[in-house]
Amino acid sequence: MNMDRETLKERTIQKLRYARIHLDELVAMPTNLGRGSAFERAHHEAFLAQLFGAYDAFLIELNEYMGCGLPEEHLSLGKIYEALTKKGKSSPIVKELYELTIDQDSWFRTAKDMRDLSTHVKGIPLSFKVIVGGSGKTALKHPKTMKEHDEDVFVAFSSWLSSMESLIDTNRQIAIAG
Repeated sequence: MNMDRETLKERTIQKLRYARIHLDELVAMPTNLGRGSAFERAHHEAFLAQLFGAYDAFLIELNEYMGCGLPEEHLSLGKIYEALTKKGKSSPIVKELYELTIDQDSWFRTAKDMRDLSTHVKGIPLSFKVIVGGSGKTALKHPKTMKEHDEDVFVAFSSWLSSMESLIDTNRQIAIAG
């Protein structure tokens, strides 16, 4: 399937928009549902699926911008790297994305580990705190280390969405210019 660049870009933007919708619904969640409810957990997983759906859509954009010519199905950063290497090229974008993937402490790796766990294995580990006079706090726990995030899930997800939007926008501009 060969799509024009604007169509590819629009799909990435749609996925980011869908992640925002899930985050907005989480923030507006009725307090009577309670933190940790099925509604909240479903939106955690849906948010992460859309967030990394945007990343996957962006890889399809990069494939086009960098002239890799790879099939869009099962596209990965590694396949883009291999295609560039075969052409005798390298990319600072691919390097940055790879470094985010392997950095155990990066927001990207943490979010991806949670998405992978919730997509393929089980729900995201959570920690709940009751706040007197408030609705409480739901904190994410890293699925491998079980280290609890300092922020409430709403704050963490908002930060991750902003970071993904920035990562994609900045690297899209570099790829188009380059």
